[in-house]
Amino acid sequence: MKLLSFLPLFALGISACAEVSVAAEKETLQAKTVSATAQTEPLVVAELFTSQGCSSCPPAERLFSTLAERDDVLTMEWHVDIWDDLVHGGSKWKDVYSNEEFTRRQRYYNRSLRGKTGIYTPQAIVNGQWEGVGSRQHEVSDMLQAASPLSIDVKIENNIVSVQQSSQSVDVIFVRLLKAHETDIKGGENKGRQLAGKNIVLDAEVIGQTGNNPVQFNLPPVGAGESCAVLVQALGEDIGPILGAAKCT
Repeated sequence: MKLLSFLPLFALGISACAEVSVAAEKETLQAKTVSATAQTEPLVVAELFTSQGCSSCPPAERLFSTLAERDDVLTMEWHVDIWDDLVHGGSKWKDVYSNEEFTRRQRYYNRSLRGKTGIYTPQAIVNGQWEGVGSRQHEVSDMLQAASPLSIDVKIENNIVSVQQSSQSVDVIFVRLLKAHETDIKGGENKGRQLAGKNIVLDAEVIGQTGNNPVQFNLPPVGAGESCAVLVQALGEDIGPILGAAKCT
């Protein structure tokens, strides 16, 4: 198994003492297998690039928390690190879920979709093909409605992911998610607020590639309070659209 390293061949992917209240972290982490519920509707992947240091991001996280309850939508919160060193009102806040690799993923998306390396938060990206402001409900809704069915079938059963054949070799990505969090913010633009979200990305790794024939891969275990997802997507600086996806439960 290969961890996403964000070398040129791959692309996925302010500091204060943090007093964090994370509901899932109250549980004792233990390995467990994952499965998936029957998917009766085409799945749409909605990614939110956000930060706990961004004052305009909480409305987007609330919107995506609502979308996370839909069976036909897979949401993922990627917390970027661009706000981690910003001093506001004499203090700064390091997002406890931020990761520079997630920031690189967003930069590659923006280069592919907007022709720009600059990024902003909150940004929503649907199926790796459309982007918009993540707090604007009408923009997100329009993108979800415009999304075409994913072209590669992906299923998860008994801790095994099965991926339909592909005309080209494309990466199969395992994404580990925290189901929910509540965080007390002690500095920066959101100082004094309690922020909450769902399906926060903890890490991601390439577990294989598709090919001319269907392929199967064992999924890594996840801990208590966690879930996961599988994406099929061409990575690299010219990151491609999401071709297939499945939720874990």
